[in-house]
This record gives sequence, C-alpha cells and structure tokens, in this order.
Amino acid sequence: MKRFLFLLTFLSFGLTAQQSPTLTAEVSGCATPPQLYAFTGFGFVPVHQLDRAADGVYTASLELKEPVFRYLGTEPKDLRPLIIGGEQPARITGNCGDFRNASVSDSPVNEAYDRLKKRFEEFDERYQTLQQDIEVIQDERVREEGRIAMAEMDREKELLVNELKNQFPILGRIASLNTYLSHYSADLDQFPTQLEHYLETYFQFVDYSDPGFNDLAWTYEAYRTFGNQILRVIPTDQLAPLLLEKTGKWPVGSRARFLARSGALAAMLPERHPATQPLADSIAAEFADLYPAAVASMKQQTDVLRTYIIGAEAPDFTALTPSGDSLSLESLRGQVVLLDFWASWCGPCRRENPNVVRMYNKFKGAGFEILGVSLDDNRARWEQAIADDELEWLHVSDLMGWRSAYGQLYGVTSIPQTVLLDRKGNILARNLRGPELERKLAEVLGVK
Repeated sequence: MKRFLFLLTFLSFGLTAQQSPTLTAEVSGCATPPQLYAFTGFGFVPVHQLDRAADGVYTASLELKEPVFRYLGTEPKDLRPLIIGGEQPARITGNCGDFRNASVSDSPVNEAYDRLKKRFEEFDERYQTLQQDIEVIQDERVREEGRIAMAEMDREKELLVNELKNQFPILGRIASLNTYLSHYSADLDQFPTQLEHYLETYFQFVDYSDPGFNDLAWTYEAYRTFGNQILRVIPTDQLAPLLLEKTGKWPVGSRARFLARSGALAAMLPERHPATQPLADSIAAEFADLYPAAVASMKQQTDVLRTYIIGAEAPDFTALTPSGDSLSLESLRGQVVLLDFWASWCGPCRRENPNVVRMYNKFKGAGFEILGVSLDDNRARWEQAIADDELEWLHVSDLMGWRSAYGQLYGVTSIPQTVLLDRKGNILARNLRGPELERKLAEVLGVK
C-alpha cells in the first residue's frame, strides 16, 4: 500500500503547458547575469543569458514545447541542474558562486525530479542490503526472504517507470535510463549468469525512437555508468565492439547516439582503456560535422590519453630538425621507434644518454630508430648537448621548453620520458629505460 501511496503522491503534480515558460532567478553577488547551459557530451555551453529584472533578480522567457534539461549558473564549474519549460514558472533562489546548492521552488517537475533522485538512492541501498542477504548469509530462510523482497522491489521499479512515462515524460526517460531489474527475478534459463542478464536488460525500458533523449544529459550519464560497470569484466578486445553495438541502437546521427557514445567514452578515459580509441574514432567519424566544437573538445581529451594506451596509434606530428628540415613521425613507419623526450638542462636525461647510445648502436641495424624530442628553449644548448653526448639519431624541437606542442600532445609532465612504437606506429610501451627497454627491444626486433 505504501508503494502505491508514494506513486500517487509522486504523480499528483500536473504540468500546465505554456507557450512562453518563464524562469526567475533570485541570486545575490552576480557580477554578470546567470546563463542557461546545455551539456554537449564534452562540456557545457551557454545557450541563453537571463535578463536583469531588478537588483539580484533575473528572468528568462523561453519558447519550449515541452520540458528540457538545462543547467543554471555563471560558469561551467558551478551549475545547478534543473528542468524548464512546459509548466508554471520555476523560481531559483541562491548565491552566485554557489549555484549548485541553489533551491528551486514553484516547480512541480523539479520537485518531482528531486524526489526521483532520492528514490534512486533508496533503491540502490535496498539492493545492496538484499544482495548481501542473498549472496553472503548462509541461512536459507533469510536468503529466500531476500529474493522475495528483491522481486517486490523490481515490481516497484517497473511500476514507477511506466507511470512516469505517462505522467512526466522527461522523468520517465530519466527513470528508464536508470532502472535495472535484478538478476534474481530473471528467467535463469534465458540468462544463466548475472553478466548476461545485465548486458541484455540494462536498458530494457528505453525507447530508442523517442527524440526526447536527444537533449537529455542523463543519456550520457547512463552510458557512463554502464561502461564503468562492465569495463573490468568484459575482455579487453570485446569491450569496444560491445559498447558500439549498445550505443548503436540509437538512430544514426542522433544526438542521443552522440551522448550515449560520449558517456561510454567517458568511462574509458580515466582508465586509459584500449576501447578509448575506437569509441573516439567512431564519434569523430559520425559527428565531426554535426557537433564540431564538441568533437574538437573530445579530441583534446583523447589525444593525450591515447598515448598511454598500449596498442593505440601514436599521434602524428611534424617538427623541425636542428638543420631546419621538417620531419614527421609518420615518415618513420616501418621501423621500431623510440620517442625520447629530453632536454640539455635535464640532469637525469644526460646521465641516461650513455645507455641510450649503447642500445641505439646495438639495435639500429635491426630496424630501430630514435626520435629525440627536446624540451629545450635554447637552440645552441640543444645542439651542443647532441654533440657532447654523441646522440647520432634523429632530433626535433620547437624550442618552446615546457610549452612544447609535442610534449603536450603526449602528456609529458616530467623528463626523461619515452614512448616505444611498433613498425605500424602503434604504442608498444611507455617509460621503459635501462634493462627493461633493452629486453623489450630485443623481443620486438628479434635480436638476442
């Protein structure tokens, strides 16, 4: 009975459509008017600046056919998520510099949204407790009671999703992205393992044909969560195809597909997972023309991180040699290449150079080349160090010191630092030196 009372209370708020829904923000301490931001998948962009109505009072009149998910603030690092449109005016109260803690009133849909988030938390807590009862406790009576309670909670979840889809479509979409029914209630003949059930049913309530997901940040967030849950249990070579298949259920070229793939990519990036590159490449190939700014932002994030991913293609660059000639990294394909980031002023680099010289002389006849990338800012000192240390391999530099574009491209924050590439230009290893580097070169080049 409590479950149905909750749902009746939850769904008792109606949405009254308006052609010009208004947002009012009463905020103190703002040097500039607040703005509404949209989430792109790779950051936030301002889409509407509020008008100043009085001291500390700002308003926005927007033509929206139905509610949309936006963020309010004066800068991307401090934003308050909210739903606007299709209802009576929403009122925001707070302080500039602390928008994320601003309160929303006079807005039934936002109040319902806040309750929905708390409901998600309650479901998660109950799931953890019941899973403990079922999986850990040895008392069969307790385990059976746990399974019954889990099935009851799954029915609550399903009822909530279906009711919200009818009463609050935007909340129904959010709920459908965040509702997973437990394996304990599933047909074990159809789903023998929890992983199989998870992969096949995680998004079972989502309507992929609904365009309302196109402008919903939760689409991104749901696939980031999904990716985080599976990245350590799916074999490395299978993860990218799986994520591309799951996110590929959204229509080709749709913003929902873009957000879903961006969310999956966001789960891979911090782990420097090999799935990063195929996901990023698929996003760039499909959406570079549709969302050029967002894709450019993505490339900034992924280009550096992919240099840490074993098996990823090393980013190409072209730089000047000491003689002033242009040399591209790509031109060295066909050889095993060691990118050696160093500088004349770097004591550890100079002390390591005799070892590098010895290995170069040992392996250069077997298809091995070194490209020294200097973080010097003085040409004379750079060239003198090359001569003094007898570094007979290839060298380039933009003489920009720590601001070197090539160092930034490879995420170099300390030197010496090395990146070893195979004959196809893919990354074999990073930061190998001394005996470790020598063993790896012998293995790759087939030299004893």
